[in-house]
Parts: sequence; structure tokens; C-alpha cells
Amino acid sequence: MYIQTRMAQYAEELWELPKKDNTYLYMCGLKGMEKGIDDIMVSLAARDEYGLDRIQKATEEERAVEC
Repeated sequence: MYIQTRMAQYAEELWELPKKDNTYLYMCGLKGMEKGIDDIMVSLAARDEYGLDRIQKATEEERAVEC
């Protein structure tokens, strides 16, 4: 099973996490997985009026990191 498949299964629960100021997102793994994870996060953000702003803020505050 691919991580993006699992993320899609738990999309609603997953999206609640970046809404919290105490959430840190670390996306680590194979380079080939990045696009799938990014696609899921962008699709979740697009459903939320402030979603892309939330992701941008988390990135600026170094609470969303790709390693």
C-alpha cells in the first residue's frame, strides 16, 4: 500500500492536524513519494477556504518540513 493511498483514506482526519498551531509535519521517505504526498496535501488544502494559507504558514514557521 502506498502512503498517498493511506492518506486519502484518512483525508478528513489528516486535514484537521495542520489547522492546529502545535502540529509539525515531517514528510520523509523516497524522492518518488513526494509528489503523491504533495498532491494529497494540496487537494486537502483546496477544500478549505484558508487551506493553502495554512500550509504556507506552517512552512514559513518550519512546522512543515520535507527531509
